[in-house]
Amino acid sequence: MSHKNPLHIPSPFQANEPDMTPEQKEQQYVHSVYQVIAPHFSATRYKPWPVVEEFLTTMPAGYIGADVGCGNGKYIGVNPNLFMVGSDRSSNLISICGERGHEAMVADGLALPYRSGFFDFAISIAVIHHFISPERRVAAIEEILRVVRVQGRVLIFVWALEQTGKRDFDKDVQDVFVPWAMPKKAEPKKEKSAKSRPQGVKKKDRKAVEAAAAASSSSSATEDQTLDQKEVISENMEKLTLQDTTTTTTNESSSSSATASTSMSDPTSSETADPAAPAAPVYNRYYHLFQKGELEELVSRTNKATIVQQGYDRDNWWCIVEKAQN
Repeated sequence: MSHKNPLHIPSPFQANEPDMTPEQKEQQYVHSVYQVIAPHFSATRYKPWPVVEEFLTTMPAGYIGADVGCGNGKYIGVNPNLFMVGSDRSSNLISICGERGHEAMVADGLALPYRSGFFDFAISIAVIHHFISPERRVAAIEEILRVVRVQGRVLIFVWALEQTGKRDFDKDVQDVFVPWAMPKKAEPKKEKSAKSRPQGVKKKDRKAVEAAAAASSSSSATEDQTLDQKEVISENMEKLTLQDTTTTTTNESSSSSATASTSMSDPTSSETADPAAPAAPVYNRYYHLFQKGELEELVSRTNKATIVQQGYDRDNWWCIVEKAQN
């Protein structure tokens, strides 16, 4: 019997329907997943990575920045002398940002609702690797550069294929499912109501989620240590997202998280080390693992920026780029 935590066992990426569009794949295997796991995910995201913190603290006072794919907003308040605006595709994560007093909105990373050249700088931390194709990754970088002024700088982090942490990545497979095991206590609760409404993240629930995260397998918190987007989607995609994030009625047979788990979990990854313990739901997230030099190659393909600095940190490749003259 394997004693590895399911969070450390990735599998090759395979879409349920081979003719799914890139947008549909990202909706099912990225956005819908983060809608469900948002509270637990947020509870494990609290410590800024040093490279990102240094980038933000060295920005001149008064600068305006964008955090594209901001998650729970942990970087928005790092430097109080800056004004930062966050964006993310997960409305549940944006709700958490709002509770924390941050300026953030739901937005698509390929269609940011900002004026061109508005920001002095931007960051994109662990986001670009969720785009399904090289063309969409390049487009995501171009969109960030669009909203930054000339000579403005952008810091980008992406997961590395050549990781040295606990994950067992096949070095010949770059497109993978990375599972997220969410403790039972952190699952969205059923609500006895005749109406369905978005599952909010209430203050009274957050402490319970954080406590559950702390008590769960330490690997969920470890991910923050070892690794650590107005919404533009079709009506059908919106319905899919709501299916995974609204409360259920008394006549429904299962919760939204169970629905998401059925469509996105890998049964072979849901085993726990203790066979007597109930299996936690496992949600698979799509990742493209970047080889050394691949991120820089994508930046060069935009023909809109020069690379100022680059490196490897916490199982991620990162680079700082400066927007060039048009």
